[in-house]
Amino acid sequence: MKLLNKSLVVSSILIVFIGLSTSSFAQCTSFTKKQGFPALEPFTHNGQLTSTKFMPGDEAEIEMTFNAGNDYRALVLWQEVLGNVTFKIKDKTGKVLFSSKAGDTKPYWDFRVNNTQQLIVCVSIPKMDDKTSNKILPQGCVSILVGFRPQEKNVSKVKMMK
Repeated sequence: MKLLNKSLVVSSILIVFIGLSTSSFAQCTSFTKKQGFPALEPFTHNGQLTSTKFMPGDEAEIEMTFNAGNDYRALVLWQEVLGNVTFKIKDKTGKVLFSSKAGDTKPYWDFRVNNTQQLIVCVSIPKMDDKTSNKILPQGCVSILVGFRPQEKNVSKVKMMK
């Protein structure tokens, strides 16, 4: 009987943790869909939904493939509770191609890819100031979305002679 009660308690705790993690994932997905998709326009979303919870001081890198012949928008969104999040986009050699600044009003970078390549998106969450912190670290969603559109080509129209 004692073993049954113990396993029931452990099972209950596991169910609560699984439910909480599923709930936070759903909240980030909802945030991304509401805020991110409209900000991608006029680009078409590439189908990848990259979002997760972050805390002050966290950093992350994600490697993404960009195909030749497309214009792209790399968009990084975050919830206000995280402060002034910044991001960089680097090539495989580590050369910084784009770097946002704290307080930027447009959290994206529009660019053209002439050769298929992998780029690295680096996101940095600022640390909290010890003086204003109440020692409770906030969590917030950060989302990385990529939109694309084919490059516009100058197509000359030729009239057929009769």
